[in-house]
Amino acid sequence: MNELKFYFDTHIAKAVAVQLRLRGVDVVRCEEVGMAEASDDEHMEYAAAAGRALVSMDEDFMGRHYRWLEAGKTHAGLFRVESHLQQSGGIGRIVMTLFEYHELITTGAGTLEDDIINQVVFVK
Repeated sequence: MNELKFYFDTHIAKAVAVQLRLRGVDVVRCEEVGMAEASDDEHMEYAAAAGRALVSMDEDFMGRHYRWLEAGKTHAGLFRVESHLQQSGGIGRIVMTLFEYHELITTGAGTLEDDIINQVVFVK
């Protein structure tokens, strides 16, 4: 069974990880693996090496994605969270969007290869 696993960079609220874990989703926060002070490129490297989709609010998301692919690298998916969501009480929307993608893969309605790997998803 394929499973969508997530890696959260510094700016994703801890509450999102807590809620997803309560739903059985595999989430690692950068602080948990000694990457709290890592650069955006280091977060991308870690997530790709660990086979985890990177969840970030990074402004240069699309640029990083295209540079990565142009370099012939593969990533395990990028989820770009709009910063206003966390500021306006949208934690639930972030949780539900990530959970829906997790379920898409877990239930077989989608695949990591077709729907996640080397893809960018905007969480709005």
